[in-house]
Amino acid sequence: MKSLQLQLSIGLLLSLIVSFTILWSMTGSTLQRLAEEYLAGHLSHDGESIMEALSIAADQQIIVDAASIEPVYKRPLSGNYYLVITSSGVIKSDSLADQSFAVPPLSPGQTLRISNPGPNGQPLLIMAQAFLLNGIPVTVAVAEDFSKALGMIDYVQQGYTEMALALLTALIAIQIIILRAGFKPLKKIQHQLQALEHGALHQLDTNVPKEVAGLVNEVNDLLRIMEQRLQRKRNSLGDLAHALKTPLTVLQQLAHEDELKHHTDLQAQLILQTTNLQRIIDRVLKRVRLAGPGSVYTSFNVEQEIKDLIHAMSRIYHDKQLSIHAEFNGVKSLMIDREDMLELTGNLMDNACKWCKHRVVIRFHADDQLRIVVEDDGNGAPDSALPALSQRGIRLDERIDGQGLGLSIAQAITDQYDGALTFSHSEELGGFSVQAVLQLRSSSI
Repeated sequence: MKSLQLQLSIGLLLSLIVSFTILWSMTGSTLQRLAEEYLAGHLSHDGESIMEALSIAADQQIIVDAASIEPVYKRPLSGNYYLVITSSGVIKSDSLADQSFAVPPLSPGQTLRISNPGPNGQPLLIMAQAFLLNGIPVTVAVAEDFSKALGMIDYVQQGYTEMALALLTALIAIQIIILRAGFKPLKKIQHQLQALEHGALHQLDTNVPKEVAGLVNEVNDLLRIMEQRLQRKRNSLGDLAHALKTPLTVLQQLAHEDELKHHTDLQAQLILQTTNLQRIIDRVLKRVRLAGPGSVYTSFNVEQEIKDLIHAMSRIYHDKQLSIHAEFNGVKSLMIDREDMLELTGNLMDNACKWCKHRVVIRFHADDQLRIVVEDDGNGAPDSALPALSQRGIRLDERIDGQGLGLSIAQAITDQYDGALTFSHSEELGGFSVQAVLQLRSSSI
C-alpha cells in the first residue's frame, strides 16, 4: 500500500535537493564570473598602461619604457605577465622569464578575453588588444594568474555547501514535522475507524480538515443509512412474524372445529400447514430475539454473546435439560459483522441442540484463522449423508421440527468470509460435529 505521506516526503526532499543543487551551481558560476569581470577590468587598466609605455625607435622597432611598467611585471613568475607582439617579434615581461603563453593573432581594433595555461601550468586570464602604433600593427596581451581567485571561489563555495547542507537538514526536519502535523487528522480518522470497528463509536468526528470533511460526511451518511436499513429490516421481520401469529392462531382454532371432523383429510392438511407456518414464525422470532438491537458495526464479544446464546437455547429446548459447554481458548473479541456471527453460531448451536440428547459443546480457536467447532451427543449422521447437509432444505429426519435451512445458511456465511464448513463424527461426544473456518484480519481477534 502506497503511503501518501511518504510520497509527499520524497517529492519535497527531491525538490529541495534539486533547488539547492541549482543554487550551488549558480553560486559557483556567478562568483567565477564576478571574479573574471573584476580581474578583466584590472587587466584592461594594466594593458592601457603598457600601451602608453610603448614607443618606436629610429629603426622602427617597438620598445617598452620599463620605468612605466609596474614592478609586479618584473618579478619572475609573479603571476602577472604581458606580451607585446609585432610583426618583427615578441616583447615579453621580465616576470615570464624564459616562458610564455599563447595568444591567437588579432586584427587591429580587435579585443579578446581568453583563459589559457601559463608558466608552470598557472591558469591565466588573458586580455589582448590589437591596434596600430604609427601604422605598425601591435598586439598587447596582459595576463594574470587566476588560481588565487579560483581558490577563494572554492573556499566560499565550500562554506556555502556546508551551510546549504545544514539548512537542507533543518528544512527536511521541519518538513517532517509539518507533514506529521498535517496528517495528524488522518491518523485521528484512522483511530476512529478502528474504534468504529470495535463498537466504541457509531459515527466519525466531523471536526476534520475541509479536504477530508466530504469523505467523512459521506462515510457517516453511509453508516447512518446502513444502520437505518438494518433496523428497518429487523423491525419489519419481527412485525411480520407477529402480524402472522393472530391469523395463524385463528386458522389453528378452525382446524379443530366440529365442522371439520367429518372432513378428516382436509382437517389433517390444515393442521399440517398451520403447524409448518407456526414453525417458520417461531424461527423468525427466535432469530430476531437472538440478534437484538445491536449495531452491525459493534464488535462481537465472544464470551458474552455465546453465554446469551446458550441461555436462549436452554430456554428454547428446556424440555431436554441441556448441558451446553463453551470453550473460548483466549478468543475474546471479533471484528466481524455481529449479525453474521449470531446467525452462524446460532444456527450451528440450534442444529446441535435440536439433534442432541443432552450435551452440546462449542469451541473457539484462533491462529491465522477463526475456527468454531460445535459437537453434540446425538445419533450423528451417516458418512454418506454428510456432503448433502449444507444444501438448502435438506433434512435427514422429518420428525424433527425445522425447515432444513440452518446449515445452508451457515454454509453461505462461511463462504462469505472465504471459509469452509465441514461435517464429521464427534470423537468426544459420539454425535455430530461441525467445524466452521473463517478468514479474518489479524486485527480481528
